[in-house]
Amino acid sequence: MPAVPEWDVLLRGGVLRALGQRGCRSGWTVSNFRGRTRLHITARAGDGHRKQLLLPYPWESDQLEAIRDGVVTVYEAFQNGAPLELAIAELSTAKAEARRQAEALASQSSNLQPSVQPPAPASRPISIDWAGLIRRYQQHKLRSGEIKESTWERLYKPRMALVLKTAKGPSAARDATQLLEAQADLWSQRPGCRTRRLQIQYTAALLRWAVSQKLLPAQWAPPPDLSTIIGRSRESRAVTTPIAVPDILAMVQAVPDPRWRLAFQLLCAFGLRPEELQHLQLRQGRLWCTYEKVASRGKTKPRPLRLLPCDHWATEWKLLETFDPAKLPPMRAGFGSDSFSRYLLRRQHWQHLRQQYEAQGEKLVLYSCRHGYAHRAHVICDLPPKVVAAAMGHSVQTHLAAYSRWCGDDVVDDAFAKAEQRLLAS
Repeated sequence: MPAVPEWDVLLRGGVLRALGQRGCRSGWTVSNFRGRTRLHITARAGDGHRKQLLLPYPWESDQLEAIRDGVVTVYEAFQNGAPLELAIAELSTAKAEARRQAEALASQSSNLQPSVQPPAPASRPISIDWAGLIRRYQQHKLRSGEIKESTWERLYKPRMALVLKTAKGPSAARDATQLLEAQADLWSQRPGCRTRRLQIQYTAALLRWAVSQKLLPAQWAPPPDLSTIIGRSRESRAVTTPIAVPDILAMVQAVPDPRWRLAFQLLCAFGLRPEELQHLQLRQGRLWCTYEKVASRGKTKPRPLRLLPCDHWATEWKLLETFDPAKLPPMRAGFGSDSFSRYLLRRQHWQHLRQQYEAQGEKLVLYSCRHGYAHRAHVICDLPPKVVAAAMGHSVQTHLAAYSRWCGDDVVDDAFAKAEQRLLAS
């Protein structure tokens, strides 16, 4: 029996993880059917009948993101009451439209300029070459260094495809507000949900840039406040939480594979991003992370990794003395988080911990290892945000935005008590 290619495993795992983030625990899977993607839905997870539906994507390695996003779109449409067959038909229409736009764009010259015609009468929408505009926007984002090509493919491309879809048709938008509201209508039953919020924000950024470059008239400038278009969620949202030290130690004992056990230890001990496991080097007796993450606030720099003074349990692991990248599990570049999350989801103890955290209104995820590092650095070690942010490889602004949510009354009380003790001792 031929070995299953690694990308095949990553594809299935990426779909499961994306669905899990949206509350789908089981029952929705994908497989290869004669070179095409087949979606399996159990009777319990669907509408009472077991279904096998073909998606408009070939089962190929370069279709990872497209298949994952397509399944998520179908699942969200199903959750909103739409028939499964209709949701898949819309995927086919969107794909055909995107292909037609790409073919039209390829036939034009490389210096294609978005054509904005003079203002039309109020009864007719302005004719805009949206495909050309998006192409210019992509070139701007990549040329400026704001994002990488992989980031465009993974995050921007599917959302720009929705811009093309909602900007055209019989009821074409005539200004920014109409376009943004048309996109919000795609998630009309889920105000404030993350998918809707991100789509609105990405579209608004495109419009804001186009107006600033005089590629669109002023009527296409998005409103300063997008909150009413994004909406407010009616559901309480579980916040990802730091993993506690006893749970770290228990998980280390529960992981049977020494490669994944080492990876888990490194995440917890140094507060790493999962992707950074593939970018570790020993330099003069110190462990360095050479990963460079490109974000809106700039690019991260290589940094030496440091154990927290309070983490004596991590010192006992002797990670520096025994580190060897060959001892880590194989992970495809760019998919470290997907691979690791999929492995942990198959561990019974990890599932048990997730249920415990969920019962307390919290959410345990792979990034909880990184969150735990930050939490211990502040609460136990009293390290200032600037120092912890540098140790973790991101800006102070990012650090405060991500980790201030765990500064509850107990943390504040503890900080005041420690300050009082220091003053009395001086």
